[in-house]
Amino acid sequence: MRLFAVCSYLSRQHRAPRARKWRSRIALGSAILFIYLFYCSSQWFVLSNVQVTKRADSTNRILTPVNGSKMLLLNAYYEHRAWNSSVRFITIAWRSEKVDYNCIFSCNKGLVSSPAKLTAHKTHFWFPYVTADLLCEIPPGCSRRRAALTPVGASMVNLTFLQVHNLQYRQSNFPVEFTVCHSTMFNKYNNVLQFVQAMEMYQILGAKRVVLYKTSCSPDMEEVLRYYSDIGLLEIVPWHIDKYIKVSSSWISSESPGDLHYNGQIPALNDCIYRNMYRTKYLFMQDPDEIIVPLKNVTWHEMFSTLDEKYGSDVSYYFENNVFPTQEFEESGKFNLSQWAGIPGFNFLQHVLREPIPKRHFTTGKLVVNPRRIFEIGVHTIKRQSHRTVEVPYDLGRLFHIRRRKNTNLKKKDLVMDKTLWRYAPEMIRSVTDALSKMDLPSQRQKPTLRF
Repeated sequence: MRLFAVCSYLSRQHRAPRARKWRSRIALGSAILFIYLFYCSSQWFVLSNVQVTKRADSTNRILTPVNGSKMLLLNAYYEHRAWNSSVRFITIAWRSEKVDYNCIFSCNKGLVSSPAKLTAHKTHFWFPYVTADLLCEIPPGCSRRRAALTPVGASMVNLTFLQVHNLQYRQSNFPVEFTVCHSTMFNKYNNVLQFVQAMEMYQILGAKRVVLYKTSCSPDMEEVLRYYSDIGLLEIVPWHIDKYIKVSSSWISSESPGDLHYNGQIPALNDCIYRNMYRTKYLFMQDPDEIIVPLKNVTWHEMFSTLDEKYGSDVSYYFENNVFPTQEFEESGKFNLSQWAGIPGFNFLQHVLREPIPKRHFTTGKLVVNPRRIFEIGVHTIKRQSHRTVEVPYDLGRLFHIRRRKNTNLKKKDLVMDKTLWRYAPEMIRSVTDALSKMDLPSQRQKPTLRF
């Protein structure tokens, strides 16, 4: 009995420090939870006497001014990659403007504000306007379907609520495997033949969707865009940015003065990333005068299966720029086809001389990205991502870029003959000719014969 009493006493003495240790941990945890809840409650404010008089229709309008600032909203996207339930606005901000913003959500208690964290993007080329994104945590009990943005202390009259996109999360089983993103068609674009060739080549290689940010184009191009929209390949995003901002038509202001780089190319590219984040496995960030061509495979699916097996499916890819000057033509004239005579624009197949890539050069290639890993993108590089970018080996795939001469010091004898695209010529010619036959191009209509 005495032995039992001694053991019981010693056991209680042994448990006492452990119990005190757990009580202190519980107390500390409760204090942290209290501080967190107090912080959250101090960040979220219920707004009263606010009347919502406007809601943005995201199908017809992509640019929304923010009252009380120089900021323009593009779109709002649900951010599945944040720790807490959050919405990210893609915007265009005035770089020198120092303004704090709140996001406004519709909640059980009415409208509730939540502070916005603004991140100005790194690429602006010294123009006054810059692409920016704002991240806002959604307060408990609030809808995630619509959100508004307003400067702190600004009037709440006429709040514009944007629809929040990307509510459905995916990591597999995407609607399409490959989507091509074309930024900013402007200046009454009329490169009809090259655009049609690019669209047909994208389909031959495996693309199922092309997204285009359009400011202006010629009457012929309007008909081309109508055709590709009708067959379900092309998604046109109205890009009337010049109604709000004086945009430059160049990448530097010394060549074309303005307040925003190159017709808003960078905000369009970033919006395209978020717009297609859960709609495609891979997103091609390129222009209509560019085609990424497999060297050891025939289709993009085959090429990216090879790349994914080597590098994994979470990476993004960089393809080096190969310039084929439009001043230099293939000498035989075999692709100067009569059925394409009179169609305005360049012909990919006629330009087979490319500039050699110097050992030291700026990276002016283009990207194929896993959009779910990207937070911020520039024209030629990824600025913020959760994984890495791999430069594709030159013998696996290349960017074919048909444009004016880039290196003006080169002579014709310095150029390299490259007929890689010709292996697609028979199928391309059939597809392009068939597509053009289904378009009613104004410039190709028969003029009525005058009779006397």
